[in-house]
Formats: sequence, structure tokens, C-alpha cells
Amino acid sequence: MTDERSVRPLELADGRIVYPGGRVVRRSDIESTFGIPPSVDSTPLVVTKKRKISDLLEEPKMMNAISVVMAYSLFGLDDTDIAEMTHLDEVQIVKLRKSDAYMSMYESVVASIIEAEAAHVRGLFQKHARTAAGVLVDTLHNGTRPERLVVARDMLDRAGHRPSDVVEHRHKMEGGLTIEIVRKNDAKQTPTIDMEID
Repeated sequence: MTDERSVRPLELADGRIVYPGGRVVRRSDIESTFGIPPSVDSTPLVVTKKRKISDLLEEPKMMNAISVVMAYSLFGLDDTDIAEMTHLDEVQIVKLRKSDAYMSMYESVVASIIEAEAAHVRGLFQKHARTAAGVLVDTLHNGTRPERLVVARDMLDRAGHRPSDVVEHRHKMEGGLTIEIVRKNDAKQTPTIDMEID
């Protein structure tokens, strides 16, 4: 069972931070690099799919430009502002955006963000599952009759007592199957089956 703590970094008493995956960093290094004050609680993006440099579709110099343009785009800057920040012209930015490498990286980043958010929501649900189950049981005993019926049905479904799903199968077979047994006095002759399908 995964809870919310498993996706957060572990902060040790000596100021070191252990990220999921085993990377250890000192808090002072993070603060000096990024200017993050000690009071800010940051939840890192947990990337479940590990990749290698060889997975990149372009050379590192091009991927760096794509990464910067993508980061500014996701931040919400328009092409004019991105051009000003990167010293590229807008034609180059549009060309970068249309490249396969940009599209591949963009889809991967967005998928990672969506998965991280979904993992956070799943963790939140798991954290409060006991309370939610308690509310269901309380409603089962103390709710109005319609509420109790809905909760009872839901609890039976979750406990594995849901009614069987009825699936109707219809098959249509065109043509026919003819089986013909030929009896002859010759013991060496075996029966034959003649199949005729239109």
C-alpha cells in the first residue's frame, strides 16, 4: 500500500534530503542553487519512467533549446516573450515546436505531470479510505432508507457480491455442415466427412 509519504523526499536530522530513488542532497545546496527558503515545502515530480541520453531524438545542443522553449511555453509565455528570453527569432521557435523531438518530449513531460498528479490523488484517497469506509458504515446504520439502500448496494459490490453480468451472445452461421458416413464392405475403407460451406 502506497501512502503520500512514499512520494515525498525524506529529510534527515542533519539536513540531508533523500529523494525517492536514493539521491541524497543537502538542503543548503538546494537553497543556495535555487534560492529556496527553508520554510518552503516542495514536492518533487516523481518520474516513473527512467530514460537515457540515447533515448533523445536530437543532439544535446538541440534538446537544450527545445527544453528551454518548452519550459517557457508551459509557464505560459508567448512566442514573442520566449524569443526575447532565448535570443531566438519566432520562426526558429515555431520550427522547434514542429519537430518530432519537441512533440515527443512535450508528450512525455505532460504524461509525467499527469501521472504524478494521479499518484498524489491516489495517495490522498488511500490516506482517507478508512474514514470514508467509516462514513459508509455509519450511513448504513443511521441513514435514511434510500441512503442505506445505496450504501448497502455499494458495499456489497465492493465486497465481491455484485450480481452476475448477463452477456448475450448472438452468432450467425451461413452455409451448413454436412456429415456423410459411407459404409462399404471393404474394411480398409474409412468413413469420410464432406464439409460444404456456401
